[in-house]
Amino acid sequence: MTGLVVEGRLRTAGVSNFQPAHLDRIIAETGITPAVNQVELHPYFANRAVRAAAARHGVAIEAHSPPGHDGKPLSDETITGIAVARGKTPAQVILRWHLQHGTIVIPKPARPERMAENLAVLDFELSAEEIASIGGLDRGRAAATGPTPTPTRESDLCGGLSATRSS
Repeated sequence: MTGLVVEGRLRTAGVSNFQPAHLDRIIAETGITPAVNQVELHPYFANRAVRAAAARHGVAIEAHSPPGHDGKPLSDETITGIAVARGKTPAQVILRWHLQHGTIVIPKPARPERMAENLAVLDFELSAEEIASIGGLDRGRAAATGPTPTPTRESDLCGGLSATRSS
């Protein structure tokens, strides 16, 4: 995949579930900085080390399953309290938390009313105190439910690349 970027057949490449060492290694070994790293990230798993590594390298972070795979953060008292105080839903509070961290979020609503609800996260901002309160919910790796790869071969590492075709 990196060869396609070098040849100009792809504009850029993205990765999924790369940990800090994986980002460091792919950049060092290929000279290509991924445009995005899609990782598990939600209030119960803030994935701070991955976010810091991405910021260090200028890699965007995309959260898969922004409210958490099990949806438990949606019923957390801290989040529901902020939602009630703001006149928003817990999902809107979580999406706004992601956006204020600069995270790419792509919600997957099935119903039109949920689509409209998701768009209504641009008309408010969480306070620094609210962001800190949500940040305090982080339970670390124990709350992660997704994969954490540990590639040991070059083919494993480069196999994790996804790509955007050049026009």
